[in-house]
Amino acid sequence: MSALDFTFEINPKFTYLSRVHFDELDPLQMLHNSRFAAHVERAIVDWYETMGRRWERRLSDNPDQFHVVRDLHIEFLAPVDAPGPLRIDVWVERLGNSSCVYGFRCTSEDGEITYARGDRTIIKLDPESRRPVPWTEAFRSAHRELTKDLPAAP
Repeated sequence: MSALDFTFEINPKFTYLSRVHFDELDPLQMLHNSRFAAHVERAIVDWYETMGRRWERRLSDNPDQFHVVRDLHIEFLAPVDAPGPLRIDVWVERLGNSSCVYGFRCTSEDGEITYARGDRTIIKLDPESRRPVPWTEAFRSAHRELTKDLPAAP
């Protein structure tokens, strides 16, 4: 398996097409590394919205929205060298008591060229104490559907 062949390593559960704009390119005309995180964030927010979860003014309307990014790891594999569509595949790697690890892959629109891959960990916090607290059952249920489920290797 080559370094860019992830056919058996991923199991995307949600795909989002994000638009790379001209002003996101650096002086070498490549997508700036910091912009990948923004595109992944947009994909995850879009998935939340497709599940009916929206950011609410009152925390009681969506108690799971008070969370922070604990870790973000991105491995850059190939440059995005032009404006246009960027495909983001997202899945859940692990769902803990108060943590959730999303896996992601950023590719060409057809999924043939992998530009970056990585994971993003969030932790749910109590808004007053700022200490980790468990996810609601609604969050857990929705995220079970996004959990990666690869078949066993032959």
